[in-house]
Amino acid sequence: MNIYYMNNTLYVNFEDYIDDISVDKLKSRVFNILDDYDINNIVLNIISNNKDNYLIDEFIKEYHKKYNGNLLIK
Repeated sequence: MNIYYMNNTLYVNFEDYIDDISVDKLKSRVFNILDDYDINNIVLNIISNNKDNYLIDEFIKEYHKKYNGNLLIK
């Protein structure tokens, strides 16, 4: 997982195999950054071969419950 900030946007390249552990790690890292900084735009780029839509959907739901920013999934 590679996370960087540029032009008022947090970019997350998610290259890990998508499972419960990796998505929990994703949530922890991204949500901790969002709690510390005022970032409204996030781009989540999923580079993994397996795209478990259920786990990604859960991440999106939890993001929208906690934050009011823009989330783009690629």
